[in-house]
Amino acid sequence: MANRSVRGDYEGTVYFNSQRNKWVAQITLAYDPRTGKRKRPALYADTKKEAIQKLKQLQEKYAYNIHFDASKITVAEWLNKWFETYKVPKLRKNTQASYRLLLDKCIEAIGYIKLEKVQPSDLQYIIYKVIGADKYRTCQYFRTVIKQAFARAVKEHLIIESPAEDLELPPKPPKKKFVKPTAETWMLLLDANVGFEGWQIAILTVMVTGMRRSELLALTWDSFNIKKDKNGNITGGTVTIDKAIGIGNVDEATGRRHVYVGRTKSESSIRTLPLPPSYIKELLAYKKKQAILQLASKKWEHPEMVFTTTDGRYYNPDVFSSLYSKVCRENGIKTTFHMLRHDFATSMNSSHEFNFKDIAQWQSIIKDCRESGMTVTEF
Repeated sequence: MANRSVRGDYEGTVYFNSQRNKWVAQITLAYDPRTGKRKRPALYADTKKEAIQKLKQLQEKYAYNIHFDASKITVAEWLNKWFETYKVPKLRKNTQASYRLLLDKCIEAIGYIKLEKVQPSDLQYIIYKVIGADKYRTCQYFRTVIKQAFARAVKEHLIIESPAEDLELPPKPPKKKFVKPTAETWMLLLDANVGFEGWQIAILTVMVTGMRRSELLALTWDSFNIKKDKNGNITGGTVTIDKAIGIGNVDEATGRRHVYVGRTKSESSIRTLPLPPSYIKELLAYKKKQAILQLASKKWEHPEMVFTTTDGRYYNPDVFSSLYSKVCRENGIKTTFHMLRHDFATSMNSSHEFNFKDIAQWQSIIKDCRESGMTVTEF
Protein backbone atom coordinates (compact mmCIF):
# COMPACT_ATOMS: atom_id res chain seq x y z
CA MET A 1 0.00 0.00 0.00
CA ALA A 2 0.98 3.60 -0.49
CA ASN A 3 1.30 5.92 2.47
CA ARG A 4 0.85 9.47 1.29
CA SER A 5 0.32 12.94 2.67
CA VAL A 6 -2.02 14.77 0.28
CA ARG A 7 -1.42 18.44 -0.36
CA GLY A 8 -3.07 21.13 -2.45
CA ASP A 9 -2.75 21.65 -6.19
CA TYR A 10 0.81 22.28 -7.40
CA GLU A 11 2.21 21.75 -3.88
CA GLY A 12 2.85 18.08 -4.46
CA THR A 13 3.44 15.22 -2.11
CA VAL A 14 6.07 12.61 -1.20
CA TYR A 15 5.07 9.10 -0.20
CA PHE A 16 6.34 5.52 -0.10
CA ASN A 17 4.87 2.99 -2.50
CA SER A 18 5.27 -0.40 -0.88
CA GLN A 19 4.26 -2.30 -3.99
CA ARG A 20 7.14 -0.81 -5.97
CA ASN A 21 9.34 -0.37 -2.94
CA LYS A 22 10.02 3.18 -4.10
CA TRP A 23 9.53 6.66 -2.80
CA VAL A 24 7.24 8.73 -5.01
CA ALA A 25 7.29 12.48 -5.68
CA GLN A 26 3.98 13.54 -7.17
CA ILE A 27 2.29 16.81 -8.08
CA THR A 28 -1.38 17.37 -8.85
CA LEU A 29 -2.30 19.58 -11.79
CA ALA A 30 -5.54 20.97 -13.13
CA TYR A 31 -8.46 18.99 -14.52
CA ASP A 32 -8.34 17.76 -18.08
CA PRO A 33 -11.36 19.44 -19.74
CA ARG A 34 -11.73 16.44 -22.07
CA THR A 35 -11.76 13.64 -19.47
CA GLY A 36 -12.62 15.51 -16.27
CA LYS A 37 -9.67 13.83 -14.53
CA ARG A 38 -6.64 15.42 -12.92
CA LYS A 39 -3.16 14.88 -14.20
CA ARG A 40 -0.67 13.74 -11.54
CA PRO A 41 2.86 13.48 -12.93
CA ALA A 42 5.22 11.51 -10.69
CA LEU A 43 8.90 10.66 -10.31
CA TYR A 44 10.36 7.69 -8.37
CA ALA A 45 13.34 7.58 -6.01
CA ASP A 46 15.13 5.11 -3.74
CA THR A 47 15.14 7.39 -0.71
CA LYS A 48 12.84 9.98 0.76
CA LYS A 49 15.57 12.61 0.45
CA GLU A 50 15.88 11.92 -3.28
CA ALA A 51 12.10 12.02 -3.63
CA ILE A 52 11.97 15.47 -2.01
CA GLN A 53 14.54 16.70 -4.52
CA LYS A 54 12.50 15.24 -7.38
CA LEU A 55 9.39 16.94 -6.00
CA LYS A 56 11.19 20.27 -6.28
CA GLN A 57 12.00 19.43 -9.90
CA LEU A 58 8.33 18.78 -10.60
CA GLN A 59 7.29 21.99 -8.85
CA GLU A 60 9.74 24.02 -10.89
CA LYS A 61 8.67 22.35 -14.11
CA TYR A 62 4.97 22.86 -13.54
CA ALA A 63 5.09 26.10 -11.53
CA TYR A 64 3.50 28.07 -14.36
CA ASN A 65 1.88 25.17 -16.15
CA ILE A 66 -1.70 26.06 -15.36
CA HIS A 67 -3.14 24.51 -18.52
CA PHE A 68 -3.59 20.77 -18.65
CA ASP A 69 -2.83 20.83 -22.38
CA ALA A 70 0.70 22.04 -21.70
CA SER A 71 2.19 18.56 -21.75
CA LYS A 72 -0.11 17.24 -24.47
CA ILE A 73 -0.33 19.95 -27.09
CA THR A 74 2.00 19.44 -30.05
CA VAL A 75 4.06 22.04 -31.86
CA ALA A 76 1.66 21.84 -34.80
CA GLU A 77 -1.40 22.40 -32.60
CA TRP A 78 0.16 25.35 -30.82
CA LEU A 79 1.52 27.09 -33.94
CA ASN A 80 -1.85 26.78 -35.70
CA LYS A 81 -3.70 28.06 -32.64
CA TRP A 82 -1.27 30.96 -32.17
CA PHE A 83 -1.44 31.93 -35.83
CA GLU A 84 -5.24 31.89 -36.03
CA THR A 85 -5.71 33.63 -32.66
CA TYR A 86 -3.02 36.27 -32.64
CA LYS A 87 -1.87 36.86 -36.22
CA VAL A 88 -4.70 36.37 -38.71
CA PRO A 89 -6.87 39.16 -37.20
CA LYS A 90 -4.20 41.84 -37.57
CA LEU A 91 -1.92 40.88 -40.46
CA ARG A 92 -2.38 41.72 -44.12
CA LYS A 93 -3.16 38.71 -46.29
CA ASN A 94 0.25 38.61 -47.94
CA THR A 95 1.96 38.78 -44.53
CA GLN A 96 -0.33 36.01 -43.31
CA ALA A 97 0.77 33.93 -46.28
CA SER A 98 4.45 34.56 -45.46
CA TYR A 99 3.89 33.53 -41.83
CA ARG A 100 1.97 30.47 -42.94
CA LEU A 101 4.77 29.24 -45.21
CA LEU A 102 7.32 29.52 -42.40
CA LEU A 103 5.07 27.89 -39.81
CA ASP A 104 4.37 25.03 -42.20
CA LYS A 105 8.11 24.40 -42.54
CA CYS A 106 8.33 24.12 -38.77
CA ILE A 107 5.24 21.91 -38.55
CA GLU A 108 6.52 19.60 -41.27
CA ALA A 109 9.82 19.17 -39.46
CA ILE A 110 8.82 18.98 -35.77
CA GLY A 111 5.05 19.41 -35.65
CA TYR A 112 4.57 16.05 -33.93
CA ILE A 113 6.77 16.95 -30.94
CA LYS A 114 5.06 17.94 -27.69
CA LEU A 115 5.43 21.67 -27.10
CA GLU A 116 7.25 21.25 -23.79
CA LYS A 117 9.76 18.86 -25.37
CA VAL A 118 11.07 21.22 -28.06
CA GLN A 119 14.77 21.96 -27.80
CA PRO A 120 16.68 24.89 -29.33
CA SER A 121 18.54 22.37 -31.50
CA ASP A 122 15.22 21.30 -33.08
CA LEU A 123 14.60 24.85 -34.27
CA GLN A 124 18.23 25.41 -35.20
CA TYR A 125 18.02 22.34 -37.43
CA ILE A 126 15.16 23.96 -39.35
CA ILE A 127 17.21 27.11 -39.94
CA TYR A 128 20.31 25.36 -41.24
CA LYS A 129 18.92 22.22 -42.85
CA VAL A 130 15.25 22.71 -43.74
CA ILE A 131 15.46 26.34 -44.90
CA GLY A 132 19.15 26.34 -45.71
CA ALA A 133 22.08 28.50 -44.65
CA ASP A 134 22.17 30.08 -48.11
CA LYS A 135 18.76 31.68 -47.58
CA TYR A 136 19.69 34.26 -44.97
CA ARG A 137 16.59 36.47 -45.26
CA THR A 138 14.23 33.50 -44.93
CA CYS A 139 16.19 32.20 -41.93
CA GLN A 140 16.02 35.63 -40.35
CA TYR A 141 12.29 35.87 -40.95
CA PHE A 142 11.74 32.36 -39.57
CA ARG A 143 13.60 33.22 -36.39
CA THR A 144 11.49 36.35 -35.91
CA VAL A 145 8.21 34.52 -36.42
CA ILE A 146 9.04 31.46 -34.34
CA LYS A 147 10.33 33.60 -31.47
CA GLN A 148 6.96 35.33 -31.35
CA ALA A 149 5.11 32.01 -31.26
CA PHE A 150 7.16 30.53 -28.43
CA ALA A 151 7.24 33.78 -26.48
CA ARG A 152 3.44 33.69 -26.44
CA ALA A 153 3.55 30.07 -25.24
CA VAL A 154 5.69 31.24 -22.30
CA LYS A 155 3.32 34.13 -21.62
CA GLU A 156 0.38 31.74 -21.53
CA HIS A 157 2.29 29.46 -19.13
CA LEU A 158 2.40 26.55 -21.56
CA ILE A 159 6.17 26.32 -21.23
CA ILE A 160 8.60 27.79 -18.73
CA GLU A 161 11.11 29.19 -21.18
CA SER A 162 11.32 29.63 -24.93
CA PRO A 163 13.59 27.32 -26.97
CA ALA A 164 13.64 30.00 -29.69
CA GLU A 165 15.21 32.75 -27.62
CA ASP A 166 18.85 32.34 -28.71
CA LEU A 167 18.66 30.86 -32.19
CA GLU A 168 21.66 31.53 -34.43
CA LEU A 169 21.56 32.76 -38.00
CA PRO A 170 23.89 31.74 -40.82
CA PRO A 171 26.55 34.26 -41.86
CA LYS A 172 24.99 37.37 -43.37
CA PRO A 173 25.77 37.61 -47.08
CA PRO A 174 27.57 40.73 -48.28
CA LYS A 175 25.26 43.57 -49.22
CA LYS A 176 24.67 43.91 -52.94
CA LYS A 177 26.53 46.82 -54.45
CA PHE A 178 24.15 49.54 -55.58
CA VAL A 179 24.11 49.79 -59.36
CA LYS A 180 22.56 53.05 -60.45
CA PRO A 181 20.32 52.63 -63.52
CA THR A 182 21.51 54.63 -66.49
CA ALA A 183 19.45 55.91 -69.42
CA GLU A 184 20.67 52.83 -71.32
CA THR A 185 19.38 50.59 -68.50
CA TRP A 186 15.94 52.15 -68.70
CA MET A 187 15.85 51.80 -72.47
CA LEU A 188 16.85 48.12 -72.30
CA LEU A 189 14.06 47.53 -69.81
CA LEU A 190 11.55 49.46 -71.91
CA ASP A 191 12.50 47.69 -75.14
CA ALA A 192 12.25 44.19 -73.65
CA ASN A 193 9.69 41.86 -75.22
CA VAL A 194 8.35 39.78 -72.34
CA GLY A 195 4.86 38.81 -73.48
CA PHE A 196 3.18 41.10 -70.95
CA GLU A 197 1.09 43.83 -72.59
CA GLY A 198 1.58 46.21 -69.68
CA TRP A 199 5.35 45.82 -69.39
CA GLN A 200 6.45 49.10 -70.94
CA ILE A 201 3.96 51.28 -69.09
CA ALA A 202 4.83 49.43 -65.88
CA ILE A 203 8.50 50.33 -66.29
CA LEU A 204 7.58 53.92 -67.17
CA THR A 205 5.41 54.09 -64.05
CA VAL A 206 8.28 52.96 -61.85
CA MET A 207 10.49 55.48 -63.62
CA VAL A 208 8.32 58.45 -62.69
CA THR A 209 6.87 57.28 -59.35
CA GLY A 210 9.32 54.85 -57.72
CA MET A 211 6.46 52.54 -56.69
CA ARG A 212 6.93 49.21 -54.98
CA ARG A 213 6.16 46.17 -57.10
CA SER A 214 3.09 45.41 -54.96
CA GLU A 215 1.82 48.99 -55.36
CA LEU A 216 2.45 49.06 -59.09
CA LEU A 217 0.42 45.92 -59.82
CA ALA A 218 -2.42 47.08 -57.54
CA LEU A 219 -3.07 50.28 -59.50
CA THR A 220 -6.65 50.86 -60.62
CA TRP A 221 -7.75 53.32 -63.28
CA ASP A 222 -9.36 55.53 -60.65
CA SER A 223 -5.95 55.87 -58.98
CA PHE A 224 -5.12 58.44 -61.67
CA ASN A 225 -6.29 62.01 -62.01
CA ILE A 226 -5.62 63.72 -65.36
CA LYS A 227 -5.26 67.49 -65.61
CA LYS A 228 -6.04 69.48 -68.75
CA ASP A 229 -5.96 73.15 -69.69
CA LYS A 230 -8.99 75.08 -71.00
CA ASN A 231 -8.23 73.87 -74.52
CA GLY A 232 -8.31 70.23 -73.48
CA ASN A 233 -4.56 69.71 -73.65
CA ILE A 234 -3.05 67.37 -71.06
CA THR A 235 -0.93 69.33 -68.61
CA GLY A 236 -0.10 66.52 -66.18
CA GLY A 237 -1.82 64.51 -63.52
CA THR A 238 -1.48 62.66 -60.25
CA VAL A 239 -1.56 59.09 -59.02
CA THR A 240 -2.74 58.07 -55.56
CA ILE A 241 -0.97 55.04 -54.12
CA ASP A 242 -3.19 53.41 -51.49
CA LYS A 243 -3.35 49.73 -52.45
CA ALA A 244 -0.99 46.77 -52.71
CA ILE A 245 -1.25 43.40 -54.40
CA GLY A 246 -0.39 40.29 -52.46
CA ILE A 247 -0.16 36.52 -52.70
CA GLY A 248 -2.07 34.27 -50.35
CA ASN A 249 -2.30 30.51 -49.89
CA VAL A 250 -2.84 27.98 -52.67
CA ASP A 251 -6.36 27.98 -54.07
CA GLU A 252 -7.55 24.35 -53.97
CA ALA A 253 -9.84 24.90 -56.95
CA THR A 254 -7.14 26.20 -59.31
CA GLY A 255 -3.97 24.87 -57.72
CA ARG A 256 -2.51 28.40 -57.90
CA ARG A 257 -1.68 30.73 -55.05
CA HIS A 258 -4.42 33.27 -54.42
CA VAL A 259 -3.63 36.80 -55.67
CA TYR A 260 -5.55 39.68 -54.12
CA VAL A 261 -5.54 43.46 -53.70
CA GLY A 262 -5.42 44.94 -50.20
CA ARG A 263 -4.15 47.96 -48.36
CA THR A 264 -0.65 49.38 -48.64
CA LYS A 265 2.24 48.25 -46.47
CA SER A 266 1.38 50.93 -43.89
CA GLU A 267 -0.73 54.07 -43.53
CA SER A 268 2.38 56.17 -44.07
CA SER A 269 2.77 54.51 -47.48
CA ILE A 270 -0.40 56.16 -48.77
CA ARG A 271 0.62 59.10 -50.97
CA THR A 272 -0.29 61.11 -54.06
CA LEU A 273 2.41 61.84 -56.63
CA PRO A 274 2.44 64.27 -59.59
CA LEU A 275 2.88 62.92 -63.12
CA PRO A 276 4.34 64.59 -66.23
CA PRO A 277 2.06 65.06 -69.28
CA SER A 278 4.23 62.82 -71.47
CA TYR A 279 3.64 59.93 -69.09
CA ILE A 280 -0.13 60.56 -69.01
CA LYS A 281 -0.23 60.32 -72.82
CA GLU A 282 1.57 56.98 -72.74
CA LEU A 283 -0.84 55.77 -70.05
CA LEU A 284 -3.88 56.69 -72.17
CA ALA A 285 -2.40 54.93 -75.20
CA TYR A 286 -2.00 51.79 -73.11
CA LYS A 287 -5.54 52.12 -71.79
CA LYS A 288 -6.87 52.11 -75.35
CA LYS A 289 -4.90 48.93 -76.13
CA GLN A 290 -6.29 47.28 -73.03
CA ALA A 291 -9.84 48.26 -74.01
CA ILE A 292 -9.37 46.48 -77.35
CA LEU A 293 -8.19 43.34 -75.53
CA GLN A 294 -11.21 43.49 -73.24
CA LEU A 295 -13.59 43.63 -76.18
CA ALA A 296 -11.91 40.62 -77.76
CA SER A 297 -11.95 38.60 -74.54
CA LYS A 298 -14.88 36.41 -73.50
CA LYS A 299 -14.13 37.12 -69.85
CA TRP A 300 -12.33 40.01 -68.16
CA GLU A 301 -12.37 39.63 -64.37
CA HIS A 302 -11.02 43.00 -63.28
CA PRO A 303 -11.72 45.88 -65.70
CA GLU A 304 -10.80 48.30 -62.92
CA MET A 305 -7.15 47.16 -62.89
CA VAL A 306 -4.39 48.87 -64.85
CA PHE A 307 -2.24 45.74 -65.05
CA THR A 308 -3.80 42.34 -65.67
CA THR A 309 -3.25 39.02 -67.41
CA THR A 310 -4.56 38.55 -70.95
CA ASP A 311 -7.96 37.54 -69.55
CA GLY A 312 -8.22 40.34 -67.00
CA ARG A 313 -7.07 38.53 -63.86
CA TYR A 314 -4.80 40.10 -61.23
CA TYR A 315 -1.17 40.01 -62.35
CA ASN A 316 0.90 37.77 -60.08
CA PRO A 317 3.77 39.82 -58.57
CA ASP A 318 6.05 36.77 -58.56
CA VAL A 319 5.51 36.39 -62.31
CA PHE A 320 6.39 40.06 -62.77
CA SER A 321 9.57 39.60 -60.75
CA SER A 322 10.49 36.58 -62.86
CA LEU A 323 10.05 38.65 -66.01
CA TYR A 324 12.23 41.41 -64.58
CA SER A 325 14.96 38.93 -63.60
CA LYS A 326 14.84 37.34 -67.06
CA VAL A 327 15.25 40.72 -68.78
CA CYS A 328 18.17 41.58 -66.50
CA ARG A 329 19.92 38.26 -67.18
CA GLU A 330 19.50 38.55 -70.93
CA ASN A 331 20.76 42.13 -71.03
CA GLY A 332 23.46 42.01 -68.37
CA ILE A 333 21.57 44.46 -66.15
CA LYS A 334 22.81 44.46 -62.54
CA THR A 335 20.23 46.93 -61.23
CA THR A 336 17.59 45.20 -59.11
CA PHE A 337 13.98 46.35 -59.08
CA HIS A 338 14.52 47.76 -55.61
CA MET A 339 17.48 49.75 -56.92
CA LEU A 340 15.19 51.31 -59.53
CA ARG A 341 13.00 52.53 -56.69
CA HIS A 342 15.98 53.72 -54.69
CA ASP A 343 17.27 55.69 -57.65
CA PHE A 344 13.94 57.43 -57.93
CA ALA A 345 13.96 58.16 -54.19
CA THR A 346 16.98 60.42 -54.66
CA SER A 347 14.69 62.72 -56.64
CA MET A 348 12.07 62.84 -53.88
CA ASN A 349 11.86 65.21 -50.95
CA SER A 350 10.54 64.48 -47.46
CA SER A 351 6.95 65.26 -48.45
CA HIS A 352 6.95 62.53 -51.13
CA GLU A 353 6.75 64.98 -54.00
CA PHE A 354 8.71 64.54 -57.19
CA ASN A 355 11.44 67.11 -57.72
CA PHE A 356 10.57 68.57 -61.12
CA LYS A 357 14.04 69.98 -61.67
CA ASP A 358 14.96 66.46 -62.85
CA ILE A 359 11.85 65.98 -64.97
CA ALA A 360 13.69 66.86 -68.19
CA GLN A 361 15.76 63.70 -67.84
CA TRP A 362 12.70 61.51 -67.53
CA GLN A 363 10.82 63.27 -70.33
CA SER A 364 13.82 62.80 -72.58
CA ILE A 365 13.84 59.05 -71.94
CA ILE A 366 10.10 58.81 -72.54
CA LYS A 367 10.53 60.78 -75.77
CA ASP A 368 13.26 58.39 -76.92
CA CYS A 369 11.02 55.47 -76.08
CA ARG A 370 8.10 56.96 -78.01
CA GLU A 371 10.26 57.64 -81.06
CA SER A 372 11.56 54.07 -80.96
CA GLY A 373 8.11 52.68 -81.68
CA MET A 374 5.59 53.44 -78.93
CA THR A 375 2.68 55.22 -80.59
CA VAL A 376 0.83 57.83 -78.58
CA THR A 377 -2.91 57.93 -79.26
CA GLU A 378 -5.20 60.38 -77.48
CA PHE A 379 -8.28 58.89 -75.87
